[in-house]
Amino acid sequence: MPRIAFLLGDTRLSRHDNHLRLPAAFEGAGWDAARLPWTDLRLTPAGVRLGDHDPAGYDLIWPLGLGAAASFLDRMQLLRELPGERLVVSADAFTYWHAKYPWWSLMPETHASGDAAYLASRLAAGGDWVVKPTAGSFGRDVRRIRDDGDGRRALAAATRDGRYALLQRYLPEAAQGEIRTLVAGGRRIGSYRRRPGPHGLANLAAGGVAEAGAPDVAADSLVTSLTEDLARRGVGFAAIDTVAGYLMEVNLANPGGLATLESLYGGSPERSVAEAVIAWRAQRG
Repeated sequence: MPRIAFLLGDTRLSRHDNHLRLPAAFEGAGWDAARLPWTDLRLTPAGVRLGDHDPAGYDLIWPLGLGAAASFLDRMQLLRELPGERLVVSADAFTYWHAKYPWWSLMPETHASGDAAYLASRLAAGGDWVVKPTAGSFGRDVRRIRDDGDGRRALAAATRDGRYALLQRYLPEAAQGEIRTLVAGGRRIGSYRRRPGPHGLANLAAGGVAEAGAPDVAADSLVTSLTEDLARRGVGFAAIDTVAGYLMEVNLANPGGLATLESLYGGSPERSVAEAVIAWRAQRG
């Protein structure tokens, strides 16, 4: 029987149920699915181990989420010692591509810095902007700002304690919502629209509203190329968010949306994810 190990953080903090749906989907496909805490990733005299187990005993290893910030670099270095073809999301992907930098050229005008004064100087170009953390999730600390006192204070808060922040040109089309597309193993799983809620954020955890929808013509080819690029980079599961032909974000750590796809369209999207990841793994050898 093939085996997969899921590495999990504190699931009590989770905003969705991937840690329940995905292991169950693999079990439904005839796999043995182990659910292990991130702390089971350790170095021993015999090499990197998952608890008391040799990682070679697992056909796939799937880290779900980033885990505790304090130990992130330690865990990524240990994870990188494991055979890359066994990882559903590679250590390099977590380390280099989870922030919003890698595909900046596909986004609206974007600036990133830890210098609030530099970012504030960009506001002088006029119009509306969005400030967001570089590697945040669930819509936390995302604000729409202008060149005024509130905007400058928001930039100062976003860069406090040496943090970097993104300043991105606001797209008027975002008022109609952004399209989230879940992809796995180089395949599209499904798409839906996230309309902004009362706080102006499209993220469902921040009050956004989900409805049926798909990428428009301008965004469709972008999603196709990104889906292929992610699979080549060793990312077996991700969410691609688009607005009017622009990329807003790629979430590859542990994106939500499976329950939303099920509620909108029925079926079992997590089963499609498992099938796609298993086929992708077979292609990689």
